[in-house]
Amino acid sequence: MKIPGTKIIDRYIISQVLSYFLGMVALLTILLIVETMFELMEMLINKKVPIISVIELLVYRLPAFLAVTFPVALLGSSELAIAQMSVNNEIAAMRTGGISFRRIMKPFLITGILISILSFATNDYIVPEANHISQNIIREIVLKKGPPNIQRNVFFRDAENRYFYINRLDEQNMIMREIMIYEMTRERFPRVITASEGRWVVDTWLLKNGTIYNYNSEGKITYEMTFQDMEIEVKEDLQDFFKNQRTPQEMSSKELKQQIQILKDAGVDTKNFEVDYHVKYSFPFSGLIFALIGVPLGIQMKRSTKATGIIISIALVFLYYVAYSLCRSLGRGGMIDPFTSSWIPNIIFLGLGIFLVIRAEKT
Repeated sequence: MKIPGTKIIDRYIISQVLSYFLGMVALLTILLIVETMFELMEMLINKKVPIISVIELLVYRLPAFLAVTFPVALLGSSELAIAQMSVNNEIAAMRTGGISFRRIMKPFLITGILISILSFATNDYIVPEANHISQNIIREIVLKKGPPNIQRNVFFRDAENRYFYINRLDEQNMIMREIMIYEMTRERFPRVITASEGRWVVDTWLLKNGTIYNYNSEGKITYEMTFQDMEIEVKEDLQDFFKNQRTPQEMSSKELKQQIQILKDAGVDTKNFEVDYHVKYSFPFSGLIFALIGVPLGIQMKRSTKATGIIISIALVFLYYVAYSLCRSLGRGGMIDPFTSSWIPNIIFLGLGIFLVIRAEKT
């Protein structure tokens, strides 16, 4: 039987959660800004970086801060909202009026789903480009002091539509290992050049012990040639070349998936990138699970135990990030499937949330 007034109650609860959510996002973002300011002040004072560049760096890091704060803010806002309603005897009144705890959970979960979708959209469309601009500001600072060191697991793209990828890097001797260069053509599959090692000299990549592959439209090799030495000239300006490099954190899920597929077609191990790809989906939706956990925790929180509730919330967030970091490392190391490693923390905490909801429903 439908209970009159539940839609009004839903709107009321959602408004309460959102008010706490916005406050917590603002608070957590400010804390991250303050932490980042210490790092940026070092650049400003010790490295003589112009203050306008420091301000730009801070602005372009804001979207990444928001993506990080959304899940934690959902946990806190859900917990605080229902705790306040419990203190005001609103929850007791609802349950006395025949509204079950599961039905009370509905607006919290709706809010969690909407915020998780917003988190994913922010993380997939805004954060990569903001990260790219932020990193380019740093690259420009580094370039003023000379050619930058090339890093591993970074994609470079030049003006001739060629992509450069390095799997390993001997940082001591600055020798690139397991290099792959692929040229995008009108065909479905690119022309691929692989090399066991190489060096960057001025505006040229010096490659050693490699192979050139051409593929047909079905992905079959139609041409293969080995070489001892090869030079690939990068005609564009050095600064433009390095500004076109992108890490997985500077790519959307679609862009990263395309790079993974190309690397797979060339026989490259893509576990690192696959983990990063699946994390782009799993992490934003951790907020929904935190909302599921926050409600039963909040309903048990009394005035005298608010501090305890906050401590438990902090501990849960800490444990989640420990599990997240551990599983991500195991996935990159090949000990767990990339998809599984990215979703295990969510599955574990989903189970905890369901357990807490069932327990709260019985009280």
